[in-house]
Amino acid sequence: MNLSQNLKKLRKKKGWSQSQLAEQIGSHLSHINRIETGKYNPSLDVIQKLASVFEVSIDYLVSDMEEDYKEVKIENKGLMERIKLIDTLDEEDRVALIRIIDSMLTKKKILSLVTRENIADISA
Repeated sequence: MNLSQNLKKLRKKKGWSQSQLAEQIGSHLSHINRIETGKYNPSLDVIQKLASVFEVSIDYLVSDMEEDYKEVKIENKGLMERIKLIDTLDEEDRVALIRIIDSMLTKKKILSLVTRENIADISA
């Protein structure tokens, strides 16, 4: 997990100091510094706050990101319309919806991982 590198990159992209980021998420400068230097792994609550303030998914925040997200082409017109409507929601509702989506996607990834590990155990 490259949370420390991703956090620093996203913070600099916004032009924020560590203290400004700490203020954004209701934390302390030293806490942000320890996360960025890799000396501390934050709680899920802090990771959610960071993802929210940077408007990225938790997956994006904690994964290896070699390059920025590329444009996504959405073939399903109904899905595309829904995504456009999400942007019209109040910020609080949009953040809540994004957290729900992130939770469901994380659950799917965990189930997929557990299933693959169980299959590997059976095959061994």
